[in-house]
Amino acid sequence: MDGCTPSLTSLREGDTKALAALFDREDSDEIETDISKYLLLLWPEPCWEDDSFDFLREYL
Repeated sequence: MDGCTPSLTSLREGDTKALAALFDREDSDEIETDISKYLLLLWPEPCWEDDSFDFLREYL
């Protein structure tokens, strides 16, 4: 089986400390708020008009 992905290994202590330091920030709440604000700007507009059941009128 050449080219297979090797099995996952557990994180070393140094890796764990580096990840903890990366995510242990005082401004993480501000970053989360910022990300949420920008994601809401990307929310798609509905593709239908105001009356979403208008297409059913001909069948009723």
